[in-house]
Amino acid sequence: MAVAVATGDGQSILSSLQSSSATAASAPGPAPASRAALYRSCIAKIHGDDALVFFRREIPEGRWGEPLRGTASTSSEPYVLWIFDAQCEPHRAIEVPRRSSRTFRAEVGQVWYYAEASAGPPADGCSCRVFSPSTSGTQQGFSDEGSVIYHLD
Repeated sequence: MAVAVATGDGQSILSSLQSSSATAASAPGPAPASRAALYRSCIAKIHGDDALVFFRREIPEGRWGEPLRGTASTSSEPYVLWIFDAQCEPHRAIEVPRRSSRTFRAEVGQVWYYAEASAGPPADGCSCRVFSPSTSGTQQGFSDEGSVIYHLD
């Protein structure tokens, strides 16, 4: 699977979220049903079984893996949006320079993390979130600096 990222000036960057092996990069991504299972596995790994039970109730079966698009913004500090791949590894999806915003694409059920660039990649115990239809259209704030809002396609 890939996440297309458009910068504020209209340029596009394609960030691969497949595994780092050469064969996986050239192979097509998993089917929607398998992506749903992989996303659920990642939620359980990051947040535990109770969170998985919650998200299985919150995200209807047919909505897992649906595309979404969003905007990440920041005021005075640079931020980074990390999106977890099918192997539950975080990948730097977009970098947001201070006083700017960037658009991104992802899928319902993916785990994500948005933090100051200086914080580095998410670690165990991170305050990672899950792209869910229930928070589509809701601006989510981070500290006093950053925000993310997304909508289902």
